[in-house]
Amino acid sequence: MYLIIVGLGGIGRNLVNIAAKDKNDVVVIDENEKRCKEIAEQYDVLTIVGDATQKSILEEANAQRANVLIATTSDDGDNLMMALTAKELGTKNTIAIVNQEEHVEMFKNANVFMLENPDMTVARHLYLTAKRPKIKDFITIGKGKAEIFELIVSDNSRAAGKELSQLNIKKGVVVAIERNSDIIMPTGDAVIKAGDLVTIFAKTKEVDAISSIFTREKVF
Repeated sequence: MYLIIVGLGGIGRNLVNIAAKDKNDVVVIDENEKRCKEIAEQYDVLTIVGDATQKSILEEANAQRANVLIATTSDDGDNLMMALTAKELGTKNTIAIVNQEEHVEMFKNANVFMLENPDMTVARHLYLTAKRPKIKDFITIGKGKAEIFELIVSDNSRAAGKELSQLNIKKGVVVAIERNSDIIMPTGDAVIKAGDLVTIFAKTKEVDAISSIFTREKVF
């Protein structure tokens, strides 16, 4: 994949790391020469020092043949301008960070795929991790109305040794079970075992009740 990454802040740097290690062709654009030099010393990427809102800079980056441009700067106006210019030049897909909620509609209207307010996303993730320490990982969907999350079945869990059909949860809530590196697509007669990594899909308001089924210990 031919990928253009604009901005070498925290998100941009991590994105370069992931994309380069995955053997993509990566071009990085940033106005800070020092940042560009540092990233070029670490990864096999092409760096361009310049303002990616300028058409000439995107042309230099060969935006016309890029699969994706990802704009990660802290300026929503710049991110939108980069995405629109890249689309005009022929970039197949554009993705941008949107830092201010009031700008979301502009990006939607421009048909630019976006990640809304990454700082708030991280803050929300940290809060929910603190609130639900037994949940291993999660993502929210539908603007927070539902979640997909993972948890490990504890040794003394009330669910351990029982079939899914015995757990008083809706069909389809448990979407996968990982056991000894194998992935099980569960049916009603699937038996839950201690140590299983269970992936669950549920409405946010039901998460605490459902997770307690797998993590609350038996009363002896």
